[in-house]
Amino acid sequence: MATILSSDPQISKQLHHILLEVTTAQDLSLHPFVQRFAKGEFSQDAIRQFAMKMLPGSNRFNMAFLKVASKMDSYYARTIMLENAFTEHGQLKPDLAHVALFMRFMKGIDCPKIDVNANDGAFLIPALRFKKFEFCDDEPIVRSLGRFAAIEQVLPAIFTKYIEGLRKIFKGIDDHTIEYFHIHCHLDPEHTDELIQVTQLYIKSEKDIELFRDGVQDMVKSIADMFSWMDENLEKEALA
Repeated sequence: MATILSSDPQISKQLHHILLEVTTAQDLSLHPFVQRFAKGEFSQDAIRQFAMKMLPGSNRFNMAFLKVASKMDSYYARTIMLENAFTEHGQLKPDLAHVALFMRFMKGIDCPKIDVNANDGAFLIPALRFKKFEFCDDEPIVRSLGRFAAIEQVLPAIFTKYIEGLRKIFKGIDDHTIEYFHIHCHLDPEHTDELIQVTQLYIKSEKDIELFRDGVQDMVKSIADMFSWMDENLEKEALA
């Protein structure tokens, strides 16, 4: 439940500062993979491989988010988390759920396989662990929230680069096809603020703040590792 520290506006500022500090120190939008993507240097088949690998993780993200929300004893925190999940699920319109939007993107670029349960390598290849979205029952809530906040913080800049690249790789691709990326650029800053708001309710000590930092750092590193793997292997898989 909410504690004395959680009502301190300085806690919110501190959490935002940690998030910005960590994600700026390792700016994922500058990763070589993202830069190559933005320049349109990947083949169409490589991007199809990318999409097929990302879909299962997109689905797991939503499942993990709801799992963490279900652990919260604060009804106020759950309400904020469910509002976030409400938008992730297309305001309860199945065709507008973000997983469905990603599948629309995949269909638009002619992916040969669209399967949310496909083997994406996340549980076999350590560098792809980001897409597992495993949140153990005993993981402190503040650490889980740090991991989610990191994702919401970095995606707009990354997805802006993806949009640039997709327009080069798939000439004439329309906004309807890539709505998944546009909508994250629009919603994720608000989602970040909501996650900070929830985190405040569970900050009881400096140890909790450090757990939040650890969660942010862990997620940023796992995304960077995934990008490095994709930078090296996407074209190889496209040719296989």
